[in-house]
Amino acid sequence: MEQPNSTNLFDHLARELICIILDHLLRDDDPFAAKSFSQVCKSFHALESTRRLKLKPRRLEYLGRILKRYRWISQLDLTLCPCVDDATLERLSLAWSSSLRRVDLSRTRLFSHVGVSSLALNCTCLVEIDLSNRADLTDLAAKAIANAVNLERLSLGRCKSITDLGIACVAVGCSRLRHVGLRWCIRITDFGAALIAIKCKQIRSFDLSYLPITEKCLHHILQLEHLEDLVLEHCIGIEDQGLATLQASCKSIKMLNLSKCQNISHIGIASLSKGAQNLEKLILSRSLVVTADLAKCLQSFPKLQLVKLDGCLGTMSGLKGIGNLCASLKELNLSKCAGVTDENLSFLVQTHKDLEKIDITCCGRITHASISSITNSCLRLTSLRMESCSMVSREGFLFIGQCQLLEELDVTDTEIDDQGLLSISRCTKLSNLKLGICLMITDIGLKHIASSCSELKHLDLYRSSRITDEGIVAISLGCPLLEVVNIAYNSNITDTSLVSLSKSQKLRTLEIRGCTRISPEGFSNIAARCKHLETLDIKSCYKINDTGMIQLAQYSQNLKQIKLSYCSVTDLGLIALASISCLQNLSIFHVEGLTSNGLVAFLLASQSLIKVKLHACFESLIPHQIKKYMEARGCVLLWRDKTLEASRWE
Repeated sequence: MEQPNSTNLFDHLARELICIILDHLLRDDDPFAAKSFSQVCKSFHALESTRRLKLKPRRLEYLGRILKRYRWISQLDLTLCPCVDDATLERLSLAWSSSLRRVDLSRTRLFSHVGVSSLALNCTCLVEIDLSNRADLTDLAAKAIANAVNLERLSLGRCKSITDLGIACVAVGCSRLRHVGLRWCIRITDFGAALIAIKCKQIRSFDLSYLPITEKCLHHILQLEHLEDLVLEHCIGIEDQGLATLQASCKSIKMLNLSKCQNISHIGIASLSKGAQNLEKLILSRSLVVTADLAKCLQSFPKLQLVKLDGCLGTMSGLKGIGNLCASLKELNLSKCAGVTDENLSFLVQTHKDLEKIDITCCGRITHASISSITNSCLRLTSLRMESCSMVSREGFLFIGQCQLLEELDVTDTEIDDQGLLSISRCTKLSNLKLGICLMITDIGLKHIASSCSELKHLDLYRSSRITDEGIVAISLGCPLLEVVNIAYNSNITDTSLVSLSKSQKLRTLEIRGCTRISPEGFSNIAARCKHLETLDIKSCYKINDTGMIQLAQYSQNLKQIKLSYCSVTDLGLIALASISCLQNLSIFHVEGLTSNGLVAFLLASQSLIKVKLHACFESLIPHQIKKYMEARGCVLLWRDKTLEASRWE
């Protein structure tokens, strides 16, 4: 009898070719791609272990196996593992002491300065560490960071217990820092910020948002020769009078963020940015009045490309002055900017014809005349946000089709109709389309989009009540790249829509809240087929039950967030969800089948939870020891006393 040929055909492929294929898969967002590659044959399995440089583990139970298999990890993301203690960090740092360069601990808990010290001392190649959101870390952790002498990027956002003393240690020990984020480190003052600037001469970006600093530290910061990005959001201690005393200037700065700095006017901006000939981005959101003097100040920046004035009060002369800038703007944000009219907006876009992104959200005084000016002048437009522009008539949306490079369009809560969607369908590069609360559009208009916009990835139809299954089926067939879909609060949606959406292999976010006609059978298609699903909102889908939860647990292991209030889920379904290794956020209110015992079992079984929102009625029923245990694991339990009616119409 002839023996079957056991030769592995893959062995005939050149190793260089296989490496190219593998490297491509490792760059892909698909978390299963590399795993599938490694399961082809033994040689592929061995090769994958040596080529993988990035790792984002879901659970740490298999840490020993991970350390044995992957020897050269350079980038480690632990955001899916909330329970990382000092012993774990020491073990990781010893295993990858010569290769580890970047570590993200921004979503993890339990470790202390001891674990940070292990990373800093053992990983001699470490250039980046993110310790954000750890309000309990003290100066001891900052002192430990100082041992990472090659560190280039440090993120300490919301580390509210670190003081000037700790940051001084960092400044002295980490002189090679290039990117420093101290956002919300509210115990760091002028002394600490100035010391970082004095000791770390290579800094490129510096975020000091929400710090109690004044102009005293800015004297040293502005002397940084390589500084490009400076973020001073809500630094209310900085004011015009103090800035006027500054003698230093920063010629290298490219981005300046002064959002919510309400004590600064054009006078302070002029003092802070004098000599900044390379300034490209200026963010002044919710900070000042847009006057002619401000526009005159902006004339000093010949390379200016982006201006954000959202939430500011705009005057006629100020907005026209923006139009007269010598610089050719590429991005302009006037969202919620009072004072924007057809006259000044039309003048502005006619003089800045290179604009690629425009945000006029909630500019309630503009009409179709502004849209005509924008679309006729800005032929390079890739993003237009015009939510709640209530005075724009249906005719105004017919102009948008002229912008054939458009990739993002937000017309939420406007008068757009099917003829407007027909015009927009000419924008074949469209990838993000928001049509929430658009009560005039129907399936006919949606079919126009489906037939032409095959690159669509994000579709929002929140409360667009005239859309039915017919439109959703058309979108599913015509737009195979869909990643985010919102069809919440639409009583026309049935299982037919979910069957068609389940064929969208890249679907990551699905919001079907309030779609009351969806059945367990229809939902099972999503649960079983959409294996990349990360965010799911099924609140007020009353018929969805335990069957759907069991299927999610079996097939949707990438699920990170789920909202299931008002569903027909019981303890059985909730406990099934505990096996989803990525699940971090859960919101559950008014679920009649849920008991305190089932809730406790779920909390104990779930290993990756970060935040759980629960009804206050359960607070007294959960044992104190369980609450303390969840807190120690880094999980926040939020109790909300929501009445039945308030929750339903949230």
